[in-house]
Amino acid sequence: RRFETLTSFVMISRSLKESLLSLSISLSLSLSLSPSFSDEAQTNIAVEREWKEKLQRQSSVDREELAMLRADAIHVNELKSSLKQLQRENEDLKRSCREQEMALVELGDHLSRSKVKAEELKHSTDMMKDSKWANDKEIENCQLCKKAFSVARRKHHCRNCGGIFCHQCSDNTMPLPSSARPLRVCDRCHDVLLERSIKK
Repeated sequence: RRFETLTSFVMISRSLKESLLSLSISLSLSLSLSPSFSDEAQTNIAVEREWKEKLQRQSSVDREELAMLRADAIHVNELKSSLKQLQRENEDLKRSCREQEMALVELGDHLSRSKVKAEELKHSTDMMKDSKWANDKEIENCQLCKKAFSVARRKHHCRNCGGIFCHQCSDNTMPLPSSARPLRVCDRCHDVLLERSIKK
């Protein structure tokens, strides 16, 4: 609005200049035709000159203010552009932080599962150290129910402790770290492994 006011003022100043110039010419003609109005004409010319100088000074000030307003407008537009760019960068940073937080959560879950598997593997390894794969020729009876093996009662190895048992005492399957599919285990190992899985 101030810019529009200054523009209007400049236009009015130009119009006044033209009017004063016409008046000056008219006064000069009047002086040449009527010497009796010489004093009054000179006074009018002095007043006209003073107004003209004032208008020139004001016009110069108005031009400077107009230039400053234009410079301020350019600076404001630059600040708006910078603000929009910063807002976009802020949104990108927020999105990146959310993605990294999700990745950290997934990594934490993966580490927890890996820790559990490592503990299971360690426990199984410890059990394997304590256990020994029994020799078929040395074992004549089921190591749990003590019944003698025969053609009808066959021998079965427990894949966890390595002992030899009858079918009735080893009719279980459990997932073991050493295999991707469940394997045969004896009743005693089945109870131990099942209790451990429940505790987890």
